[in-house]
Amino acid sequence: MLAFATMTGLAQEIKVIEPSFNDYLALFNAKGYMVYSFDVSQLKDCKIEMYLKEFCEGKETRSNSVLGSAYAFEPKGNKLIIGFLPAENDSTQKYCYSLEDTFTYTGSLSLKPVFWASENKWMTEYHTRPFETSMIEKERFIPLVLFGSIWYDEKFKITRFCGENTIKPNLSSNILKFIPHYYIIGIIAH
Repeated sequence: MLAFATMTGLAQEIKVIEPSFNDYLALFNAKGYMVYSFDVSQLKDCKIEMYLKEFCEGKETRSNSVLGSAYAFEPKGNKLIIGFLPAENDSTQKYCYSLEDTFTYTGSLSLKPVFWASENKWMTEYHTRPFETSMIEKERFIPLVLFGSIWYDEKFKITRFCGENTIKPNLSSNILKFIPHYYIIGIIAH
């Protein structure tokens, strides 16, 4: 009886199954592809302007419409996608806005290295965080995704990018005190 129970327990199998698209997400993220999807169905009667803000050492250094305010688009679909492609070098990063059934735009962001003092080398590494859901107010910037650099932690002699998993729209998130260079990608609804 004991031998039968042992053989039955060992007779279980692990079977190969067909992977789904979601199974590939970890691989895409590891290679530098990041994507965020937003429901813009409530903006059907608005025009959407793609907007970008840049911050250095906590101060806003640039704030502008990606294509110019004359290029605000009325969404035909219900989804806005903001994505990042793998960096091709250590000085620029490609990003993409895609407004479903309306248009797609790809641009570049300039990157800034951080000095890793304990290793005596410069590092260029950026990560993303989505913003918490915010209320839609016409003619006001709506932040959607943060794209920020790592920072050097003098106490632990390491570089890091840790903190909140989502950023507060009023920019009060603690992580923003440490990130030396970041972009906020969002929209303005007209």
